[in-house]
Amino acid sequence: MDHLLLRAPGTYGKLERGVLDNPAPEYLRDVAHTLGLTEQEWVVLYGYARGEQPPFPLADGSRTTTPRHWREMVTESPGVTYISDSLWNVHAYSRGFAALFPGRRVPHNTMHWMLFDESARTVTLLDWENRWGPVAVPQLRLALVRHKGDPVLQWLTDRCLADPLLSRWYRSVPSGHAHPDGAIRPWRHPEHGPGTVTMCVSELSGFPGLRQFQLTFRTDESAVREYPESDPRTHDPAGYYPPCVPAP
Repeated sequence: MDHLLLRAPGTYGKLERGVLDNPAPEYLRDVAHTLGLTEQEWVVLYGYARGEQPPFPLADGSRTTTPRHWREMVTESPGVTYISDSLWNVHAYSRGFAALFPGRRVPHNTMHWMLFDESARTVTLLDWENRWGPVAVPQLRLALVRHKGDPVLQWLTDRCLADPLLSRWYRSVPSGHAHPDGAIRPWRHPEHGPGTVTMCVSELSGFPGLRQFQLTFRTDESAVREYPESDPRTHDPAGYYPPCVPAP
């Protein structure tokens, strides 16, 4: 194995025994490719070697595939949800998500749509110059840092830098604004008019780079309800849990 990976003799043996100090992510990726690991096995290997989730999927972003059971769950969901990869390519979506777009035309790549589609910038994404564009651009910049050399991300970046307004945001807005989870942003629904979308984002376990987005659309007049968190120590209608003494 060391000969195949062009490493010093004994390197892979140390990895197997768990005594290789802080193996580089790139080395672990090369090991996974050589062994022909699946995405799930890649997550296990990386967690075993470094004690954390891998920073990138084993497959190139352009070749990432979504498991069938996830595609089925999202497609049949009654909610507003979709799955995309690290390049913002949409892999699966629900009917509710399609209804957010004029003519139910879901974009193949949501980043391209947010930044460059004229209808998105002027009609659907309300207050685009303040609430959408300056937030989306840092996400693209951060993705290119994490996936250097990816042709899709580089193409999106080149287009971004060719746009005077987008290029200004690319160079000036800090990346700390990049993550969309929990964001509430204005959106014009084709049927219900102006409102907001609340975004919940989660990564698919065992499939790095794939994320599920769940959105809630509310009109401007919709009242925001409270949703108290359930605690089995104090509320267990089924009676499965024995009484618990709260921790001091």
